[in-house]
Amino acid sequence: MAINVQKLAARLKEFEDGQKASEFAKLLWKPKEGVQTVRIVPYKFNPDSPFIELKFYYNLGGNHYLAPCTFGKPDPILEVIETLRSSGSNEEKEIAAKLTPTSRTYAPVLVRGEEELGVRYWGFGVTVYKQLLKLMTNTKWGDITSWTEGNDIDVEFHKDSKKKNAKGQSFPETLITPCPQKTPVVDPTRRDLMEKLKDQTDILQIFPLKTYEELQTAVNAWLNPSDESDPAAGSSPAVSVSATPAAVSSPTTVGEKLAGEFDAFFQKK
Repeated sequence: MAINVQKLAARLKEFEDGQKASEFAKLLWKPKEGVQTVRIVPYKFNPDSPFIELKFYYNLGGNHYLAPCTFGKPDPILEVIETLRSSGSNEEKEIAAKLTPTSRTYAPVLVRGEEELGVRYWGFGVTVYKQLLKLMTNTKWGDITSWTEGNDIDVEFHKDSKKKNAKGQSFPETLITPCPQKTPVVDPTRRDLMEKLKDQTDILQIFPLKTYEELQTAVNAWLNPSDESDPAAGSSPAVSVSATPAAVSSPTTVGEKLAGEFDAFFQKK
């Protein structure tokens, strides 16, 4: 009986990916209940704007995926969505709605009181993004991300706001208030903090883009949950084991003969 190497390799990759995800998670920041002060800093990989707009497919088989359509690349999940929408069936349109990617924007920030942790990424939705865009396009404030004469901002977050939606339910609320004083991002004599400002991680390392084939497999598994999700269950597995004695009755080497004898032994009822 041969070991399924492909299945073991897939499991090893899960552990390795999980370890990477855990490390990269430390580079993400989200506000806690109350008020925290942060400084948005220039994005090393695109000095023109600190904002990185991304689209994600959420909860697809319990996983989140960066959408290739974010970058205008071929996207198998978007292709499925378009096919479902054009079908005319209400049920399929509902499935398409569930698959539709969600937009989320990120900005590199230095959190006051936690400067030693370096630059992290703050992710937010459209409402917060609009607040920040209004602030940054207001000539009264100038460039709030300036290394030398920028502005910190107070981020006030409440998990349950006083406002209610149409169903009478409260929802999270984030309010942005700029600090009036112009300051350098860190004390320039703190060389350790200055070095941390340069040491930014590309956000696409935190959210790696999967291949077309990987996303195709993920969406097919989500659409057909009864299908075998074992990566070694394809028509051409890396290591195949015959289920019938006839397949091992004419070995061509001593090793194959021994393998056949062991397989036949363990397949006995």
